[in-house]
This record gives sequence, structure tokens and C-alpha cells, in this order.
Amino acid sequence: MVFSPPSGLGLWRDPFSALPPEINIQILGYLSLHDMQSAISCSLMLSRTFTSNRRYILEPHLRELQLSYGDISLFHLAAAAMHLRELHSKHDGDTISVLEMQVEPVMDYILRLNAKTIEERRNISLYMAIAAKDLLPEIIDAFTTGLKIRHRYQSPDSLWPAKAPLGLRAAFTDGFLRFDCYRSIFHYKGQGLFQERACIKDDFLNSFPPFPNFDDKILRMYPYMILGKIRPRYHKIMKELDSRHPRFGRGVVWPKGAWKKYLATTDIINYRNRTTDQHDYFVHRLLLQGYPKLMFFEQLSPETLWKTMNEEFEELVVSNLEDCQAWTAYKGFHYYNLHRHFILWGYKRQERDNSALNRLLFSI
Repeated sequence: MVFSPPSGLGLWRDPFSALPPEINIQILGYLSLHDMQSAISCSLMLSRTFTSNRRYILEPHLRELQLSYGDISLFHLAAAAMHLRELHSKHDGDTISVLEMQVEPVMDYILRLNAKTIEERRNISLYMAIAAKDLLPEIIDAFTTGLKIRHRYQSPDSLWPAKAPLGLRAAFTDGFLRFDCYRSIFHYKGQGLFQERACIKDDFLNSFPPFPNFDDKILRMYPYMILGKIRPRYHKIMKELDSRHPRFGRGVVWPKGAWKKYLATTDIINYRNRTTDQHDYFVHRLLLQGYPKLMFFEQLSPETLWKTMNEEFEELVVSNLEDCQAWTAYKGFHYYNLHRHFILWGYKRQERDNSALNRLLFSI
């Protein structure tokens, strides 16, 4: 249990100041990362103890997390991703220029981080460890394959598929964090950031090292497109909505004059009447809001989901029809330009997969 100063008292004695340092180290060692953060924020003695023994105290937590991340240097990127999310939440409703001022230092930090060696990135703070732990369930959920494969390969004591190699999981995690930072830096809800700075998106993504290649047989069993799970999951949500709210009523006997009145409503641009291009543009704009937005939709009740989806379509598509048309004209390019940075390749099939990907993306 974490002690905190009683409210209304001017002087509060830190109970941990009377304990030997060894006992305080043991106390911190028994705490979860979040409880540890709370403890050192309200106890000066525990804070000093943690600062002096940070690596020793965090080691068990880092060792456990490293089994999923592969390399603790990724914790820096996890912390940046979490901090960017916090900035979006804190400045919700502010202007784009205000948000740009807040996220630019984080972008610069990531660019500097990418220029460092792995050894230089092994100094891990408590905030980094907490961010890595908090994001892990979301990363695993994004990695998870089909239901049959999930039950076949998942071990009972791990959320990860048991046979997924650590290197593959680590590369996927790295890609997930890259994308989460990318979408938080350059996209806010339905708006773009830093649009006046040419090539900045590619410069940012190209600053990351290339992903390692993998055995082709292993790679076929798991998601090789890091963003590949967002689009099918949105399509599943929308397919279920369309089945409950069909555009055309089959088998309906229309009263006299009602059919013409109904046809007039189909000319209105809204979610139910969306065209294929409007649908693709809508999903793409949702994709740029990352997995948190997808998970938000997946947790809504059917009634709330229908209302929210219509409101989102109004904001992202109806109010941006010119942008939708411009995007549609270069749809394949937009798909390719984003996805090419978030793909894991096999040793022998990279060239063939690259050609197949191009055909796939340009045919969507």
C-alpha cells in the first residue's frame, strides 16, 4: 500500500525515512511499475532510493518485458508513443499549430534516437518501462492472427502465439511503435500536421533502420503487414453494420409515391449511401488514427456504433469531399507509400512479395 500525505496537515513525516535503504529497496521491488511510480511520487526517501538503485530495482520488470520486445532499446520508442498519445489527449480541442509545437520535440527526440547505437539506448527509465508494459496488450492484439491459428499455437501462459519467434515478435512490435508515433506526429483526428514541410513524413520513416528478413515459411504463418489487421477489422465492423442497416429494402411493398421519395434520399451523401471510393477513403482516414480508434469502435454497443460511425463519416468524408476525390485519384500510391514502411519480408520472397503487394495495393 502506498502512503500519501494526509490532507489538511501542514507537516507530514515520510515513514520510509526511518527505514534502512535495503528495506526500501525491497519494498520497491515488491511493487508493480504503476505502484512504484505512485510510491516515489509521494515519498522523498523512496524517490532517492529508486534514483540510486534504478537499474537493480527495474531489472526483473525489464527482463520480463524483454521476452516480448526482444530488445529493451524499443522502450524508448514505446515511451515516445505513449507521450504522444498523452499530448493528443491533453491538447484535444486546441489548434493544429498548438499541437504541432507540442509534438515536434518528440519527433526530434525520435530522430536523434534513431541515430544512436543500441548500446546508447539501453538506459531505461521507469516511465519507459511503464509505457512498454501498458502498450504490450495492444501490440499483441494487433499481432494476433485468425481464431483457428490462435488456438492452435497459443500457449496457456502467454498472450503471444507460442511458436512465433522472438525476432519476428520484436520486429512486429518495433513496426507497431513506429506507426503509432508516425500517426500521432502527422495526423490528428481528421487533420494533418506539418503539411507545409515537404517530404517530412518520408524523412521521418526513412530514419528508422530496415526490418530484418525472416524465413519465408515462418513468415507466412503470422502477420507480415504490420497494419494489415486494422483494415479487415474495420471491414468486419462495417459489414455487420450494413447487414443491420441495409441501403435498399428488398421485398418492401412501397406505397404510392413513396418510392420516388425514397430514391431522393439515396442522393444524400452519408455513411449508408457511401460509394466504394468514399468507403476506402473513410477506412484510410480511420486507419491513420491507429489501433486505439479501432478498439474504441469495437467496444461500442450496436446502437451507439451506428450513431458514432455516421458522425465519424460526416466529419472525415462529407466535410472533406474535395480531399476525398483528390485522394481517390491516387489511391494506390497512398496505400503503397504508407504500407511499404510497415512490412516484414522473407529472405527469398521479398522481390516477388513486393510485386504482389503493389498489385494488391493498387487493386484495393
